[in-house]
Amino acid sequence: MFIARQRHVQALADALVHLDLARELIAQDAQAPLDLLAEELRLAHQALMTITGEYTPDDLLGAIFSSFCIGK
Repeated sequence: MFIARQRHVQALADALVHLDLARELIAQDAQAPLDLLAEELRLAHQALMTITGEYTPDDLLGAIFSSFCIGK
């Protein structure tokens, strides 16, 4: 798989971490607190949205524009 930007690789890695944590919650306890599970899934979704451009916090914009050279 080819991924154009390092931030995409990082976003995928972040999503995977949160999905793994959600899976572990379920594996450890079938009655795991739904709020903890929902939060891990929300964080995974948020990480994936940074790739599609649906979620753009200031630090993401900073990461994008830091790769461009703008003269003063």
